[in-house]
Amino acid sequence: MHILKNKIVLALLVSVFTFMMGCAGSSNSSSNEPVETAAVRDAKFKAQEADKLAMLGEMFDSFKAAVKNHASSDVLLEFLTDSSEYWMDELENHAKNYDSTALASCQFYEAYAILLYRLYEREHLWQVSDYRMLHLLLYGSEFLNLVDRVNMGPFEVKNDRGSVGLATSPKVPIMLFDWDDTKWKLNLIETLPLITKGVEATAAKKKWSDVKLALYWLDKKYHMQYTRLDESLFEPIGF
Repeated sequence: MHILKNKIVLALLVSVFTFMMGCAGSSNSSSNEPVETAAVRDAKFKAQEADKLAMLGEMFDSFKAAVKNHASSDVLLEFLTDSSEYWMDELENHAKNYDSTALASCQFYEAYAILLYRLYEREHLWQVSDYRMLHLLLYGSEFLNLVDRVNMGPFEVKNDRGSVGLATSPKVPIMLFDWDDTKWKLNLIETLPLITKGVEATAAKKKWSDVKLALYWLDKKYHMQYTRLDESLFEPIGF
């Protein structure tokens, strides 16, 4: 009986020793592998940033081409962040339901989009049956026409955020982009207030509300084309 116990203990000791030697060998072999230095990590990071920078320029050119060619909704949405899509759905719902009090809480670009949406509905100007706010903002509002009228500065990338400004002031962004796993997407929610900042300065000088400025801009664009470009658009028009 003692002989059997001794054999069992001996077998266990051999197993433990073998396991420990294996771990030691593994540790030694891993210690022989080259350690990635800070300089190597920095070089890899810079290479990744350079690739993302090039991809941002390519994405922007493709986006401009899609808008210029009046691409379908499916194509356009691929260029926009998911949050931008949700926001446009919400804004379209506001266009159908917001009264004058709720409208007064909107920023200029939101108020203008809502008034323009109501004008399109009242004058039967729609050429699409769905994603109407998407088409309105990219085609009808002229918000993004800026990119075709001015020289844009060099793109900049910092981690998962990309930006571009005017060539005359490249450090002041007017368009913002988010990195989405493998590609860039335009953050329309954050871009629009940057694009319309200059227009909003007019409201400050004249001491107008954002809604009044939106109506003024609408009248300026469609003057003499449609009747009742007035405060009747501040209320839902019966969708």
